Amino acid sequence: MAALVLGILAFLTGLVKVLGLLLAIAAVALGIAALVKKQQKGLAVVGLALGSVALLTGIIVAGAGADDSNSSSTAASETEPAEPAEEASVEAEPSEAPVSEASEPEPAESEAPAETGTVENPVPQPYVAKGLLGGEKYSLTARIVDANANAAVEQYNMFNSEAPAGFKYVVAELAMTGIDPDGVEPSLASYDLSLATPEGNRYDTEYIVFGDGMPSMSDGPTLYPGSAFTGYTAYIVPESAQSFVLYDNGNYISF
Repeated sequence: MAALVLGILAFLTGLVKVLGLLLAIAAVALGIAALVKKQQKGLAVVGLALGSVALLTGIIVAGAGADDSNSSSTAASETEPAEPAEEASVEAEPSEAPVSEASEPEPAESEAPAETGTVENPVPQPYVAKGLLGGEKYSLTARIVDANANAAVEQYNMFNSEAPAGFKYVVAELAMTGIDPDGVEPSLASYDLSLATPEGNRYDTEYIVFGDGMPSMSDGPTLYPGSAFTGYTAYIVPESAQSFVLYDNGNYISF
């Protein structure tokens, strides 16, 4: 009876790997034991037969499972080498981005502004002069009156010196407004300012006697905040010089 029951259970669960196999073995063992002990032959034979079928089925299922595991492990080992290639392709993608970024022109707004106060980019007028110890001294606007003034200087006064050979006088008008509460002398502009060419060559003030209605800067009164004076000054430069800027304490000022 036990062999028959186990044989039926083994037959029904033969596709279950472990359980069907164990029940089949037990049914076969009990069937053989029943026949040896000469118990009911019909029940023993049926239990033995069912157990044998279940045992055979369990062996086949176990073998198939082993084959499946071997095939799956083989497939896994075959697919593993593909992973580095994928990683390589993923890692290769970012290298394309810098190329496209490098080809794009940078916006003009990112460029640093040009430095002012240079020969190439002089400070615009009116120019505010600083004192040696700091503080604003005066505001000044200048213009060239005569860029080839050799004949005019000779007419101003017979005692004016002639310009050396290859040189010429340049006469400039300076309009000066006081800022310093302590006052400032207009003659200070004659000493502060030099005439410069675009090449950066600088030429200091030359003393001459000007004509009627043309006071020199040294003739002006002390200027307090708000008061103004317009005077003249002269420079000697090479005859080839045609364009000029002013120079004061490291800054170039446009005309």
